Amino acid sequence: MKALTVPASVRAQLGREASEGLVEMFTLYNELAAARFERRLSEEIGALRVELHALRSDMFKWAFVFWAGQFVAVTGALALMLRR
Repeated sequence: MKALTVPASVRAQLGREASEGLVEMFTLYNELAAARFERRLSEEIGALRVELHALRSDMFKWAFVFWAGQFVAVTGALALMLRR
């Protein structure tokens, strides 16, 4: 990450100590914002995993219903053909 610096014109107005304090303040804010972003990202990824798990369970349920229906249809067709 690029080091924060105060432009020379602002440094001349504020002075050395105030400029260093300004850099420190922005650095701390950047760290805080990054930590908040990472925490929020972790929460969203966790929620997405829960949602995908529910979707996966729902897909398995409907796949089983489809397979069972196909089995019944094929069994019925075979039974009908074997009777004749």
